[in-house]
Amino acid sequence: MDIFSMTRCEIDLDRFEHNIELVKSLAGTAEPMAVIKANAYGHGAAELMRKLFSKGIRFFGVANIGEAMELRRTFHRGSILVLGYTPEHLMHYASEYGVALTVFTLEQAEALNNVGQPASVHIKLNTGLHRLGFACDDNAVEDIVKISKLENITIEGIFSHFAQGSDEDDKRQLARFNDMVARLEKAGVNVGYRHMSDGIALSKYGNVGLDMIRPGAMFYGYGPGALPIMTIKSQIINIHRVPAGDGISYGLTDKADHDRVVATLPYGYSDGVPRVLSNGVGHVSINGKQAPYVGVLCMDMCMVDVTDIPEARVGDTVTVFGDGEGDFTFTEAARLCGVNVNSLISGIARRVPRVFFEKGEEVMFTDYLF
Repeated sequence: MDIFSMTRCEIDLDRFEHNIELVKSLAGTAEPMAVIKANAYGHGAAELMRKLFSKGIRFFGVANIGEAMELRRTFHRGSILVLGYTPEHLMHYASEYGVALTVFTLEQAEALNNVGQPASVHIKLNTGLHRLGFACDDNAVEDIVKISKLENITIEGIFSHFAQGSDEDDKRQLARFNDMVARLEKAGVNVGYRHMSDGIALSKYGNVGLDMIRPGAMFYGYGPGALPIMTIKSQIINIHRVPAGDGISYGLTDKADHDRVVATLPYGYSDGVPRVLSNGVGHVSINGKQAPYVGVLCMDMCMVDVTDIPEARVGDTVTVFGDGEGDFTFTEAARLCGVNVNSLISGIARRVPRVFFEKGEEVMFTDYLF
């Protein structure tokens, strides 16, 4: 395995298959759309898209047209939806790359129609999240009817997103959505696939009687019954003794009243390990034992205390994030950092290679520096 980093993400494809089957079982009659934006939440979108397709997933969601184009260059099958905003000057790529766009104004749809090529869209409704979407009112019905009559536009679906407030809030949003769909259908609009549920809503409510679901994090191991598929590993590149009273790293923080043995590791906050984990907030595991961070995490390196791991040697494997006994989990790290787990896993830098395993054997890897 020729990779240019001693730090790597290991992706367990067997666990990934478990999560795919879990999603499909929860989906019931609904069609799953796998949300693979942000490089599949940091896990490697191009590689996982192929695996998802091989397991029967045919729809994929990304954040912007650039993500859609990157994936389409490497995999030409499956339907891709851009879930976010696409500016007018980039709309021509939708037809060129065979991807569907989200529209939430009549003007957007008209601009896409004026590109002069057939294009598919999903209509976005604002049912309460107040981010993007047509308002659920008479004016929106009129505009969407007009969109349905545009020469080059095919409505492939209509969707909204739960704000994840209370259950009652969710029910109100769903009621608004269903009311708008009924009004549009009465006006003669074929709305295509109807979808609202992400993985959180899916685990709480099922498919809520709609045609499609949009899980993201559940595929990667975050949701009831799902198994985390990513472990980050590194290795020790240096071991040295730090005398009592000496600080460590920038600012010489984290002084101790006793001698310590410190190991240096070849990753830092630019690799996606948050700097807030410095000074003992977080830890790694070495030989099944915990080694806390000492001093401030640097941009490309960090230090841990291995005083209580006398067998530690240069070259030993270090588990940065994992879910084995004694490992520092992504969920625990996210809690300590005051963020959700999605922001942590999707923030793992692309320069960290992704190595994919099946039945314990390496089957492929991606190194963007290779």
